[in-house]
Amino acid sequence: MTSPTSPRSGAGPALAMALVLLVTMIGTTMPTALYSHYEQRIGFGVEMVTVVFAVYVVGVMGALVVTGRWSDTVGRRPLMAAALVIGIVSDGLFLLADDSLPLLLVSRVVSGASAGITVGTATVFIVETAAGALRGRASDLSGGANILGLGLGPLLAAVLVAHAPWPLHLTYLVHAVLCVLALLVLAAGRETVDVPEHRPAGALAPLRPALPPEIRADFVRVTTLSFAGFAVLGLFTAVISTVCSQVLDLTAAVPVALIILVPYAMSVVGHQVARPLPERRATLLAVLLLVAGMALLALSLQLASTTLLVVAGALGGSGQGIGFNRGLAVLTQRAPADRKGAVTSTYFLVNYVAISVPVLLAGVAVAHLGPVEAGTWFAGGVALLAVASGVLTLRHRHAH
Repeated sequence: MTSPTSPRSGAGPALAMALVLLVTMIGTTMPTALYSHYEQRIGFGVEMVTVVFAVYVVGVMGALVVTGRWSDTVGRRPLMAAALVIGIVSDGLFLLADDSLPLLLVSRVVSGASAGITVGTATVFIVETAAGALRGRASDLSGGANILGLGLGPLLAAVLVAHAPWPLHLTYLVHAVLCVLALLVLAAGRETVDVPEHRPAGALAPLRPALPPEIRADFVRVTTLSFAGFAVLGLFTAVISTVCSQVLDLTAAVPVALIILVPYAMSVVGHQVARPLPERRATLLAVLLLVAGMALLALSLQLASTTLLVVAGALGGSGQGIGFNRGLAVLTQRAPADRKGAVTSTYFLVNYVAISVPVLLAGVAVAHLGPVEAGTWFAGGVALLAVASGVLTLRHRHAH
């Protein structure tokens, strides 16, 4: 049996693993800032943009289900290293996909697989390596690195597009270099798992997401809110660039990327806000923020207001961060000890459905109804989901 190395003191190891997670997640959203270039080179519209985004989520979910248990057996570092190598492979595929839609779709699936392997493994890795002042905030660190990486990807790509040559190539070369540096950081880290010399039967079997009967009501309640919040992130990632160009007459890559970044950055703030709040208060605050954000989103479309769109993203992102954080806390606290992994994986899977399926529907609606009407309907649907979660929370309180 290979034993983990001795823990290091201080916050360095956990921060290093958070950096590796950040680099991986940056790569998964960098193509968002390049969709307009792909549209011109390959020739497709907003419906196909949402399909390109959705196949990425398929890659994430597939990898999460297939490899979700592997790091417990083979170790955290080997799986994280594999994710970074797969990320480099996806960068190479993107370099070849500047005029090929099938290759672009394959590249997005591979990129999603890199993220799917990373997200669960890195979260546990950061918790296990956290020490000192970070020990109690490890989940916040992993969540912040995850969400912030997703938001920074389009911004980094947009800056390179605006100020550097080869817009469809340099972005991926830069990310490949970042992945190599992350591999060096990972190599200097320590393993946290006792890796058995003989692998037990079934150790590499896929995850089977499941819900113990005693937490199903809680799961429905918290997932309804989290679903609404992740739908907002999906909309801003996949569709807002189209809204900016068609409704706001805003096509400059960096300003559009900054608008996309807003809900992700505010989600990180929401994580911190939710931490000390009781469950009911946090849930109702998240509902209020999501409803207000969606009202402003609809208004921003009707008035063609960039300012209102930014505020809508800030409110919606804050609500998403609070709702997701408290939902995860509720499920990990109340799930049986031997089922926490399966429950958490199921929660993540539902959220990845939330970030893809509504966006696909929004893309179809934009193509047929236009961005203003489609965005207004989308905002109304998210607000209704948030309100439903609030009602379930109030009913839960009265029942107990």
